[in-house]
Amino acid sequence: MKTIKINHIAKTEGHFSFVGALVGRDFASARLETEEGARLIEGILLGRKYHEAPVVTSRICGICPIVHNLTSCKSLEMALNIKVNNEIKLLRKMLINAQWIHSHSLHAFFLSFPDVVGISNNFDFLKKYPTQSKLALDVRDFGVQLSKIIGGRTVHPINSVVGGFNVVPDKNELFNLMEKSEEIIAKAEKMFNFVIQNKLPKFENPANYTTLKSKDEYAVYDGKVYFFDSKESISADKFLYDMEEHLLPYEKVKRVMHNERVVLVGALARINNNFDQLNPRAKKAWQKLKIELPCFNPFYNIWAQVVEIIHNLEEVQTLYTKFQKIKSPKVKIPFKVKAGKGFAVMEAPRGILYHEYELNDQGTIIHTNIISPTTIFLGQMEKDLEKFLLKHQRTSDKKREQLIKTLIRAYDPCISCATH
Repeated sequence: MKTIKINHIAKTEGHFSFVGALVGRDFASARLETEEGARLIEGILLGRKYHEAPVVTSRICGICPIVHNLTSCKSLEMALNIKVNNEIKLLRKMLINAQWIHSHSLHAFFLSFPDVVGISNNFDFLKKYPTQSKLALDVRDFGVQLSKIIGGRTVHPINSVVGGFNVVPDKNELFNLMEKSEEIIAKAEKMFNFVIQNKLPKFENPANYTTLKSKDEYAVYDGKVYFFDSKESISADKFLYDMEEHLLPYEKVKRVMHNERVVLVGALARINNNFDQLNPRAKKAWQKLKIELPCFNPFYNIWAQVVEIIHNLEEVQTLYTKFQKIKSPKVKIPFKVKAGKGFAVMEAPRGILYHEYELNDQGTIIHTNIISPTTIFLGQMEKDLEKFLLKHQRTSDKKREQLIKTLIRAYDPCISCATH
């Protein structure tokens, strides 16, 4: 038996290690071990008022705070029977698309792409590709600035709350930023055209792609949870009927399975399930790859993220045009505090995110449950790694270790969210 141990997987959100083994020619095992302690956010929320939840949960992650904030708001609005209007939804969709732009630009170009070109040190990467890095930074900055204008600040939004927004975003700031959107899309397309000049490792492993799906749009904010293998969909309130959480004795994260089977979420899953609803320029970008769908190569999650950046930028333009036509937007819905239970599912950059809350008649949280994307795709990642190890039995130890890191980083795992 050959044991493979990687003590730290760098350039990911959070801390974890890899342990694998090759036994003979036809058996391999692979396990990811989280090195972070459980953060107990769900327990921290118990006994707190409902309005604290979006603030606290946004602290789960510094890269994807917006989607935690908004999923929390949406779940609590169901519990409190709050019906938000169209202008609130438009702003929220702009906000979540802004977060995807920021997160994908960071991960795809600066955390995963250096693996593809064989550079482990990011300072060396920046020196070799200064022009292309500037493109990615400009695209990312657009997302960051849009998050600030709508959410109130660049990280951990304070303007988006239960019932809508505290204030209407500054129209001049929004206009001035959106004037740059066409230039930024062009930069994102240049970034995509550059990265796809490089070949990704050849590898396939079938997966049950699981995403939000909606007949109206490329589902991010609304939709039902759709399973690729069965072609069935479930609503947020039925999410835990078939999606079970499992806590293994040696782990600090709850793994999630669908009817005792692993599933895969994230950018590649979304493109496989919702390709027809991509915006035109994003769809054209993916078609340049000449990859038939479904694509079962997890390395293509990197390219899928860059395609989604183009889609997000196009979507922001559309949403802004719609919002701009509303003369006097009403961005806060009045409501009364009451007892209730709510559920919500949204698409985080790394895949579907679930929030659930139960309140008493004083608006105090008496139950909460949060399921993050990484806890959902960990099982599929390990299956991919097992098959990948078998394929690379005769690869040198150094090369195999680098390929393992590349595959893991392609998934874009967030251990901070997983250990919430």
